[in-house]
Amino acid sequence: GRDIAVVFPGLPSGVNLHPTSYEGRSFAGPTLRPYDPATYQRCQLGTRHAFEPDHIAAVLSVSTESNSVSATAKQGAIWGIGHTITLLLFSMILMGLQIDIDKNVFVFFELLVGAVLVWMGIDVIKKAKILFSKKESGYSYKATTEDNNKTKLSLKSLSIGLLHGAAGSGLIVALLTTTIDSIYLKFTYIVLFSIGLIICMSILSILMTIPLHRRIKFIPLKYFKVATGALAILIGMKMLYSSSTLLNMFPI
Repeated sequence: GRDIAVVFPGLPSGVNLHPTSYEGRSFAGPTLRPYDPATYQRCQLGTRHAFEPDHIAAVLSVSTESNSVSATAKQGAIWGIGHTITLLLFSMILMGLQIDIDKNVFVFFELLVGAVLVWMGIDVIKKAKILFSKKESGYSYKATTEDNNKTKLSLKSLSIGLLHGAAGSGLIVALLTTTIDSIYLKFTYIVLFSIGLIICMSILSILMTIPLHRRIKFIPLKYFKVATGALAILIGMKMLYSSSTLLNMFPI
């Protein structure tokens, strides 16, 4: 098979694109088969990928607008589906069409993710400000989206997932497929990775918003929104700085 010509400076801690290992876990070489343990490790990598700080901040920001456990899980799943769509698209370009993509393309998508996170954080805090002007009595978590457009919220989750998928596609494809010759196995591993990601993000969305649900609710929604918005802004600003540095946008 042909190596994917994508280089990633400043890889996250623990990520090593050595052809036979990742975080100390050994992957088999070209003789990999679907029933090998490495197959399920790809699914596990998908669940780990859900815990990236920018992913958590984005999905948490959207989840604060959901009105039930099922709706919260749905938004997490829709984000994961968006991530999967762009991941598969870039996989077809990199592996199927064997087109080289400059690393700066993915860094630019990271820059966009940072900008979107800052915007989302500001938007969440603005909505929290409205809640501060309302009386606490009679206000419930369920009421927060009674007037919201569910389709609009789903499209928002999908769009953010698409952008996140585009930003991480190059690294994910390289990480999952550098030791494999079979195009079938390459796409199989990417699908397994995506399944793990979607399931984990759905569960994670529920767990992150448990403090808001009516039977538990030990954190008022307005304070939760402020904390969520601040987290999104901080992570977004960090991504903007690191991405702009890699792109040499502000040379000294």
